Amino acid sequence: MPEDQVSEQPATDLNTSEQNVYTAFEKDLDTQHLAGLSPMSVAKLYIHASYSGNYEVVYALYTDRKEYVHWSKEEDQAILESDRGTPEQLTQQYRNFEDGRFLQTSKIEGYIEYYPKSESESPSGFQLIKNEDGIWQVAFMPIQ
Repeated sequence: MPEDQVSEQPATDLNTSEQNVYTAFEKDLDTQHLAGLSPMSVAKLYIHASYSGNYEVVYALYTDRKEYVHWSKEEDQAILESDRGTPEQLTQQYRNFEDGRFLQTSKIEGYIEYYPKSESESPSGFQLIKNEDGIWQVAFMPIQ
């Protein structure tokens, strides 16, 4: 298989604990299920939901801090499936994500730095924001 045709999935392999949180969160979208999760685990839930096409969970994982909200749930529901990225695009976007490291930039902000292509290329950043309860959530447009 040519190098540019990758069949692996992005970093969505959730461990048992993350899978349990995902299952509970998916049922009622209560951010309290995310309490105590690391930024990396929250990001993995987001990637898993994106890859699974579960956009209700994707939106619920976005930060609820008003000053950071970029669009409403209704606007999110209007986004076309074709504009959300194919599994292949997601695989490329999140390649090597599991090797990333979290860098906290303020009391409530941070990002996971990872190298989707190679260490010699520019890193990508996946941004997270703590909500009012101190729970990490995904920033709108998390990839920098």
